[in-house]
Amino acid sequence: MATSVKPRIRVREATPADVPAMVDIHYDAFGPDVINQLLFPGGVTQDARDKLSLTFFPPAVPGAKPGPETTYMVAELLPEGVPDGGPGEVVAFAKWVLFREQRPEEEWNTPRVVTAEMLGEGSNPEVFNSFIGAMHMAKVEQAKGDPYLYLNVLATTPKYQRLGAGSALLRWGTELADRLGLPSYLEASPYGYPAYKRHSYQDLVVIDFEITKTWGLAKLESWNWGHNCAVALGGALADGSFRAIIMKRPFKSA
Repeated sequence: MATSVKPRIRVREATPADVPAMVDIHYDAFGPDVINQLLFPGGVTQDARDKLSLTFFPPAVPGAKPGPETTYMVAELLPEGVPDGGPGEVVAFAKWVLFREQRPEEEWNTPRVVTAEMLGEGSNPEVFNSFIGAMHMAKVEQAKGDPYLYLNVLATTPKYQRLGAGSALLRWGTELADRLGLPSYLEASPYGYPAYKRHSYQDLVVIDFEITKTWGLAKLESWNWGHNCAVALGGALADGSFRAIIMKRPFKSA
């Protein structure tokens, strides 16, 4: 009788050599999402992929004021027969941003605005600023200038979902937050929401975007727009709307 082998997932800090894989994972994971389809109505262009790749490890700017600490972590799948120290396939990544110090309001209470030049050819920056910008402001209004850890991105390549790669990256961040005695925040889509609930993130703010009314895009049967997410906090989701949730995880003492 054949026995199943539990996938081996290894988490490590990303390097610049991982950027091509991380770009692929980002667009593979978020490509089917309604926001990404509105953001790139004609499909993701090579210019947009190139622009994204430049954001991962930007060069230091001489004389610039130190900002938050950004750490990219990747999860590798180790095939059967490969030793723990051997090569693995990068199947997921996370971007964690650490704010260690208290910050004044003029530093944190700033809208996040992007342009088509920043996003790349074929993009619709109005969509980004409407959705991502609104979620950003809702999050910072909750966290304010207090120290915290922020999960900016978590993405797993679709064919390797449900193997534990995303959970391993979440554990890395939540364990860091616990060691530092800090809460952590994130902006959840309906797809990631169940995993975040399993890792003790709590509903904080619900943001419902009127997709059909604003953008004219009707919901397909296969799309998850969040009607089962944060119902106790936000109530029933209106038809044609997409729900995002600002979530917080208090730190857990040892």
